[in-house]
Amino acid sequence: MEERSGAYRGSGHAGRPVDRRPGAADRVPPGPPDRVRQRLSGALWTATWEAVRWLPEAAAFGVADLAGRYAARRGGPARERVRENLAHVVPAADLDATVDAAYRSYSRYWAEAFRAADLSADSVNARMTTGGFDLLDGVLEHGHGAIVLLAHHGSWDIAARWAEANAYHLAVVAEVVRPRRLFRRFVRMREAMGLEVVPLVPRAGLAGKGIATRLGDVLRDNHLVGLLTDRDLSGKAPLVDFFGAPCRIPVGATVLAKRTRAPIVPIATLQRPDRRWHLQVLEPRWVHDREIHDAQQQVADALEEIIGLDPTQWHAFQRIWPRPQASSPSTDRAAQP
Repeated sequence: MEERSGAYRGSGHAGRPVDRRPGAADRVPPGPPDRVRQRLSGALWTATWEAVRWLPEAAAFGVADLAGRYAARRGGPARERVRENLAHVVPAADLDATVDAAYRSYSRYWAEAFRAADLSADSVNARMTTGGFDLLDGVLEHGHGAIVLLAHHGSWDIAARWAEANAYHLAVVAEVVRPRRLFRRFVRMREAMGLEVVPLVPRAGLAGKGIATRLGDVLRDNHLVGLLTDRDLSGKAPLVDFFGAPCRIPVGATVLAKRTRAPIVPIATLQRPDRRWHLQVLEPRWVHDREIHDAQQQVADALEEIIGLDPTQWHAFQRIWPRPQASSPSTDRAAQP
């Protein structure tokens, strides 16, 4: 994980302007109004967001760390879910300490996300080290763009801020959620950093109207498409081996790779002490010519690499593996055709 010396290539084709398509939140059909509870939740999130933005940096991150410690001690169903997930990843002797650290990392993530658009390019560059960018730049020389494989791990909003500051344009898919007020705010924050946000209607997947087409256009322009891929929201993805157990991994990255011939490039942004970060590019996967299960296994293996860099920074607060009684027959790799 050595820091890079020298210039970064950036994405895109020489001489072509970047089409960022701002205003994504305004293109989402309004739907029914938020319920009272959703509006109250949105107001609370907004107030917290503003407080974190305007507090002195040391105070904001100190409060975030205390909040993470408190949430970890409070326990409850959320902690049990995190514990069940991380039990697949770390030895039993390290499990409770890893869960505690994951809470603190997740709380830090939110503080960083709330403040990301306010970070200057100079500030984010001064705090970021990088490794493996020769791999990404080499991929971009092929001209097909890159599908950036992400997990809910570390600080991906900071990665996006750094990328746009260094001429790597990124389009990201954002699920349309409620409260809508908060969804709109997150979209506008990410657009302020230079990202293109492609809204995803719940349960539509990448087959949603126009989504795959737009992502394909971004890749043809030799830019990056970022896909968070460690949570299957559909419940229908094929089972593959993930940390030694059957798990459903979203198919979006694989489907897009097959349609566009773009490679899948795993990237992790690791939180470091003193509010610094390290951005690591891992070995690209070319899966466009692989059978679907084999391609999905490649994706799962890449996610294992990301999470394995530091399991304490995996924010696995939703159920990742199916319950034992819901598992299908064994996905032992040796048994696959």
